[in-house]
Amino acid sequence: MVLVILLAILVAQPAEAATYPITVGFGRSWPLSIVVDSSRGLAYADATSGIEPPTGFTFGVINVTSHQISEVLPLDEIPGPMALDQSNGDVFVAGNYSVDVFDAATQNFSGSIEVGHPILNIAYDGNISNDIYVAAEDGVYALNPQTSSIVLNRTVAGGPEGMALDSANGRLFVSEYLAPAILVFQASNLEPIGTIALPNCCASWLALNPKTQTLYASTGTGYVDMIDAENSSLDKSVLVTPSAGNSTNAIAVDDVNDRLYVASSPGGSVLELDGSTGAVLRTLKVQSDSQVAGLAVDTSTQEVYATNYHMITVFDAAKTRTYLVVIVLAAATVAVVAILLFLFLRRRDEKDRMRMQSTGLG
Repeated sequence: MVLVILLAILVAQPAEAATYPITVGFGRSWPLSIVVDSSRGLAYADATSGIEPPTGFTFGVINVTSHQISEVLPLDEIPGPMALDQSNGDVFVAGNYSVDVFDAATQNFSGSIEVGHPILNIAYDGNISNDIYVAAEDGVYALNPQTSSIVLNRTVAGGPEGMALDSANGRLFVSEYLAPAILVFQASNLEPIGTIALPNCCASWLALNPKTQTLYASTGTGYVDMIDAENSSLDKSVLVTPSAGNSTNAIAVDDVNDRLYVASSPGGSVLELDGSTGAVLRTLKVQSDSQVAGLAVDTSTQEVYATNYHMITVFDAAKTRTYLVVIVLAAATVAVVAILLFLFLRRRDEKDRMRMQSTGLG
């Protein structure tokens, strides 16, 4: 019976459907930001042409099962970060001075929201206000996608850059590119409610794990700052790229497995970190060795998407953990088999001894 269980465990492990990393070609372009709609099996990437100066701006729709681009649409402005409405699948693309709205139902753009200032980051609140938040050159804005209008704005003296939204608790975290600090706003009215001092200047990208309430900040140096978001306090600052001249850039959270993925430059490296300790678990390399511009995690397929020159590279986020589980299960099963075999042989010896005693032969 135990041998049957062992065979069942080994047979049940998923076969390798693909060889990782997988590359998704994106023409003569430089894909920048990427978001993944896990529930619908789609990913979206925006890109600028690979020619300098850029001659075109595009938006691509990617099937996460086939890893093929199913549609490419033009963009009017230089593209930037994107945000996803998880409920209906709409995508908000930050451009130079406005936000384009991609309608998931029609698979086309339905309009834009004018901001009037260069946009550096974007987030979407799908739980409380249904507002879009953008970090523009002069401050933070709240936009209403239904009326395509600015609802609120707040000046940020140090210049906003990174942004992360704690939608469940109604808080917006914004880093400053001229100061070693993260500002905390009440998302409903953009009222400042706190400041988190950082040991390194300055935080460039922010990402929040809503389950652990850990806020991560890449710093433009070799450090990643880990912040207790619930108490708005620094937990630790971890050196993850000890080589001189290296820096941490784009980041993405896997809240299912408590992992953080961090782009390191120069070179095409993505670091997988333990979300609790910040320890580097492994280094993933894109094929072209070009700088990784954007990261996203598909928690459904357990894949990590990294945008880099001419392509999007897909890594298997679950591979090492899956094989670890297989090894542990197999070892445990072998141990059980050994114990049962020992007990069986011991029981048989006892029966033989009792039979010999009963016949007067013992």
